Amino acid sequence: MMQKKTIVIHSKVAYGYVGSNTTSLVLQLAGQDVIAVPTVVLSNRYGLPTVGGGLLPETLFQEVLDGILKLDILDEVSTILTGYIGSAALVKRTADFIAQIKKSHPDMVYICDPVMGDQPQGLYVNQEVPNAIVQYLLPLADVLTPNQFEMETILQQKISTEKQVIDAIAKHHILQHKDILVTGCRFEEAADILQIVVKQKEFYDRIATPYVPVDPPGTGELFAAVVLLLKCSVYDAYSDCAREASMLINHVLQQMLEEERKEFDLRDIVAVHQQFQLIY
Repeated sequence: MMQKKTIVIHSKVAYGYVGSNTTSLVLQLAGQDVIAVPTVVLSNRYGLPTVGGGLLPETLFQEVLDGILKLDILDEVSTILTGYIGSAALVKRTADFIAQIKKSHPDMVYICDPVMGDQPQGLYVNQEVPNAIVQYLLPLADVLTPNQFEMETILQQKISTEKQVIDAIAKHHILQHKDILVTGCRFEEAADILQIVVKQKEFYDRIATPYVPVDPPGTGELFAAVVLLLKCSVYDAYSDCAREASMLINHVLQQMLEEERKEFDLRDIVAVHQQFQLIY
């Protein structure tokens, strides 16, 4: 397994398993060292009756990024993963940080999980954030892991078939050059099946998984972290990573459905790790 570190730039909550609480923990359980940079510090995820905390001030966020650069540890880092970033200003500062690293370490892999929203909630960031992600982060990304809603937001069009996804990517001057895993797709011909459309270089694949009627917050970051681990240690093809990750997560979702739970907890992350160990 790859032993180099991963920089994770994501939300941090005191309670619950979303954002960096999930991404970092999944990587760490598998022996991956994580450099975690919070974009927000919250008592819990948005969407619960109350939430305390907020965005990191720009100056503090920048000081954390600058401090990482001054540590002279980038030779120990192989991957950067970004997730929830709650303001356009922090998106821009994140992009500048990644661009600076890419300049000195061009082989660094940047995975962008463009967290913007989902169905049926719609956007759960300000409108300025998707625009900033498209402008600043998309050009830097090597790999993108949007859900269907986020892909539609990036493309500024609805997508209801696999062909529409492929055609839209082919016409997009940035996306056509990226590896992409579009998750949670519900297409017209099979609305009861979730699809993952995978683009790696010029090749496409589609992964079908049964829909489990439970949608815990944090599924996207769990998927991105597991895909990263699988790509680093098991598979070369992102389609294989997506297929295996969806199976691992579906196993957990089925257990949650049986227990009538709607939120991830520690046992779910541990269960994914245990299943990953069996593969590896």
